[in-house]
Amino acid sequence: MRISRLFPCFLALFVLSGCGGNPGPEELAAQIEASYAEVSEVDFAARVRADYGDRVYDFTVSCSSDAGGGVLTVAEPELIAGVTVRFSPEGAVLGYDGAEVFTGEILPEGLTPVDAVPMLLNLWRGGLVTEAVFEKRDGEECLAALYHVSDRVESRTWFERDTWLPLKSEVYLDGYAVIVCDFYNVRAE
Repeated sequence: MRISRLFPCFLALFVLSGCGGNPGPEELAAQIEASYAEVSEVDFAARVRADYGDRVYDFTVSCSSDAGGGVLTVAEPELIAGVTVRFSPEGAVLGYDGAEVFTGEILPEGLTPVDAVPMLLNLWRGGLVTEAVFEKRDGEECLAALYHVSDRVESRTWFERDTWLPLKSEVYLDGYAVIVCDFYNVRAE
């Protein structure tokens, strides 16, 4: 689903400013960022892989979020299905069956798989894009945007070129992909 209600505004701005034609990758990255800054909700499911070098964890989560925060719910593995993480700018709270544990602030150097999802949402809404290129990913025309998070952390997200919805993100710590998210059932309104 295209972030449809904002697209006509962007199209009108480009036509009125005399910038017709297809936008370049940097322009498209700026348009996508402006769109995500304006949407009120972003919901999706994601397959997440966390690679710590000596061990790898795979899990599936669903996310429901707005500009003020959101909720992640673990769907798989079954052993921890139903665990939720509420996140906001103040930090994250892990909960299960009515019990809650404060998990502290999100720090790039202490990045966890749970921290990655709200970090990605924040990047899409206004992160520092250091590179934007068009490329194919799994047969889809994409915009690949590289974000600078800190001296040690970067992230790349592949957005479907026509819908602007995220397909995949990778989070790099010191150049090594430590977290990979494959998105599906994405909705942005």
